Amino acid sequence: MGYMIRSKYLKVIIPLALIVICVYWYYSSIVISGTSENGMWKVTYSKNIDSSEPTGWEGHLNQRTNDNVTVKAIVVEENDKINTSIDSFEEGRAEDGEITVLHPFSDDFYLGPKPSKGTVVSVVWENDDKTHTDIIKIR
Repeated sequence: MGYMIRSKYLKVIIPLALIVICVYWYYSSIVISGTSENGMWKVTYSKNIDSSEPTGWEGHLNQRTNDNVTVKAIVVEENDKINTSIDSFEEGRAEDGEITVLHPFSDDFYLGPKPSKGTVVSVVWENDDKTHTDIIKIR
């Protein structure tokens, strides 16, 4: 009797496990992310699969804390060369549909080819007249 029950569970569990593995593999092939050491910032690159939008990878920076900070710059370095540097942010929706929120900070900052492993995103921010730089490594 025990063998029958076990084989019924296996017939359900194995296909479920395969589905989970496939979804994880697919998701990991279209999303790359990294978090700063202090956990305050998260960068997510996602492959745009919506055919009505521009093709390529979109970069998004998100503040994970509720601290009231002022972001001064986002700098993206690939192979020790700066490929994106943004130092002015306005709250609202841009013409291309990108949305920027200043508190907690959230901004789309990149559209282009898939970022290579080892890409580094630096966030320069101010709080109480002190400037901080947090680094996020994309793996």
